[in-house]
Amino acid sequence: MPEITADRNHKLRIPLSMRFLIVALLILLLNGVIMTQRSDAVMEEAFLSETSSQIGILLDTLGRNIELGRLPATDQALESEADAINASQNRMEVLELYIFGEDGTIIAHSDASRSAKEISGPYARVIESRQSSLGEKHEWDQHHETVKADYMIPIKLPDGRIAGLEAEMNLTGIKMAISRFDGPFEQQMWYSILFSSAVMLVLLGLYTHYRLTGPVQHLHRTVQALYKGKLESRADVRQNDEIGELGSGINHLAQSVQDLLEAQEKSYIETLKSLTQALEAKDPYTAQHSGRVSHYAKRLGERIGLDAEQISMLRRGALMHDLGKIGIPDSILNKPAPLDDEEYHRMRQHPVMTASIMKPLSRFRAFADIAAWHHERWDGKGYPDGLAGEEIPLLARIVAIADTWDAMTGDRIYRKGMTAEKAISILEAEKEQGQFDPHLIEAFIAMIREDLRQKEPARA
Repeated sequence: MPEITADRNHKLRIPLSMRFLIVALLILLLNGVIMTQRSDAVMEEAFLSETSSQIGILLDTLGRNIELGRLPATDQALESEADAINASQNRMEVLELYIFGEDGTIIAHSDASRSAKEISGPYARVIESRQSSLGEKHEWDQHHETVKADYMIPIKLPDGRIAGLEAEMNLTGIKMAISRFDGPFEQQMWYSILFSSAVMLVLLGLYTHYRLTGPVQHLHRTVQALYKGKLESRADVRQNDEIGELGSGINHLAQSVQDLLEAQEKSYIETLKSLTQALEAKDPYTAQHSGRVSHYAKRLGERIGLDAEQISMLRRGALMHDLGKIGIPDSILNKPAPLDDEEYHRMRQHPVMTASIMKPLSRFRAFADIAAWHHERWDGKGYPDGLAGEEIPLLARIVAIADTWDAMTGDRIYRKGMTAEKAISILEAEKEQGQFDPHLIEAFIAMIREDLRQKEPARA
């Protein structure tokens, strides 16, 4: 019977658990990339925010000193302050430090420059709204390969004028510091992501196997067994989820099918018993013959070590091995003389007729096997199909020996049965001629000899 398998056209079949793990791995890698990019932005924002705070504090201090007259609003004073700040900082540099008035004129400049400023944008906000502008915009100077930003705060000069204090800063050092810090940080973060991913994949793989793919494979094996006719198979899936519900459904379905088939088989066996009774009424010899064949077949089966189920099948199959004779005319069955060729041809049809009657018993295929092939020979010269050797089912080979023995020793309408001693001598001579399974005929002869030895003291 063909197995239930996946579509063989798919050359690459990825297990379900592996698909889950691949998807999980892709999600983790994507998450790692997003986290890396996000961490870059967060880290840069944090560094620049801290830098802006430090510069804001420096400007507030300078602005307070200018407002209180402690620091004169002159070029030399601003130059000195810029040099002092640069000397104390190693990550940022003051490029220009100057004070501009409400009309954009330069009041004092660290480089003595007097280029007027347009009072708009952040300059206007500082003058008009008295709001600080602390490096909101950064400029990349490709010529000098520097990153610059402007920091401005509003101040009130000692003479009462409103002005702005601006520091143009070189933040290239801050950017380099961020880069130096970011590399090791990203490396450690990726180590953490990979380690946690490996642990998660292992745990997810185990969980998926034990809670999903493992139970599904077990359900598949159960369905496969049911498909092959092993209706007693059940799915042992004890999960309080959809997989458990599926297993329970398969078990209920299997039980229903088993109950239905058992009821049908029971009904059919009862029908066979009725046919057997009809055959007994039609041909009393066949009924007695089948009983004796069943007896000898059962004993031989026990002698070679068949299990209880096989013995039961052998015994019942032997009882019905000639049931097809019910279709043979009475004139042939009860003829008080040997059969002619035509009659013998009709009689040889009874194994096929018996097998046809047994065929509906799908779970008890051995019944049909015994019925169909108990007249086959080990050398392939038997009938109806000319099977040879182990092509003949074991139970049919056993019944063939028991049937032949009873045919020789049992009384027929047209002759009396031969003695056991003579029948043994014939079997001894025949065992090398190819009619019977050599191993089985040796065991049967030994069994009959033991029976005879046990009877000798009683005769004495």
